[in-house]
Amino acid sequence: MDIHSKIIVCTTLDENGNVVRKDRFENSFENLEAYLYAFKKGDSFVMESTGFYEPLYDFIESHGFRVILANPLKIRLIAESRMKNDDVDSEVLAKLLKNGWVPESYVPRKEIREIRRIVRTRMQIKQSTTTYKNRIRFELMRMHVSIEDPFTLNGHKKLKDLKIPRIDSYLRILENMELEIKSIDHELEKYSDLEEVKLLRSIPGVGLFSALLIHSEIGDISRFGDSGKLLAYAGLIPSIRQSADIIHHGRITRQGSKYLRWIVSEDLHMHMRYDPGSSISKFYRRMSSRKGKSKALVASANKLLKVVYWILREKRSYISNQAQ
Repeated sequence: MDIHSKIIVCTTLDENGNVVRKDRFENSFENLEAYLYAFKKGDSFVMESTGFYEPLYDFIESHGFRVILANPLKIRLIAESRMKNDDVDSEVLAKLLKNGWVPESYVPRKEIREIRRIVRTRMQIKQSTTTYKNRIRFELMRMHVSIEDPFTLNGHKKLKDLKIPRIDSYLRILENMELEIKSIDHELEKYSDLEEVKLLRSIPGVGLFSALLIHSEIGDISRFGDSGKLLAYAGLIPSIRQSADIIHHGRITRQGSKYLRWIVSEDLHMHMRYDPGSSISKFYRRMSSRKGKSKALVASANKLLKVVYWILREKRSYISNQAQ
């Protein structure tokens, strides 16, 4: 199935790999359900991991079919090398499935996907509040108005007293976004009793939102054979470039889950604040004095994520001053 925002293009193969039908229809649940009537339970479907896949994935799976989610980057490499076709369309996907060449993307269980949607929505709204706060700061600068901290209770009152229409508009938007964040935080409370969340919250500096974001990005910890694979998934390992017998280690790859990489880096600051005597905090202070703050932060975030790995893997709470 080649899924687009408005249409779905499908190719069906028989047991011998021959094309028996091609379909093209508008992307809707009604059309998809009508299409599925032609198949029997146990038949296999493949689709790429795109922004449109999830509702369709759940819908097809709920009808008793096997659904495989393909990694879009890897599948193009395979298609080009094995199929000699630059256009990865529905027929190519079907043939890759028939030959067992589909590189699968991990699909977390439905509850984790729901948590992921909620925490990412909260992140996006929070980022928007920063945008509007910066617009207010710019407006103050443009109007040559000085307010030491415009976003405290006292500062907020001073902003309203200015009676500047644009600032008033930004303030109303900010108030609505803050109300929405509070609503989301209330919704997140229902997941506070999850075992993984409780374990993660035992780490000083990791709150409910952070624990849920980490949990939803990692999913099943057993899919990572060791902590190094989790670090690679978060893009926290150094890039490697080899020339002849010389290996060059560069900056971190920044490939994989940008959300996991971001939250671990954010939690590191909170961790050092709440547990300054931990081995991670001590490591940061030692390394920052030798290598600088930037490298120390990356290396320390790396260590914190290793702690996350072993806590989830061994299902044990954090112990301060443990050997990292």
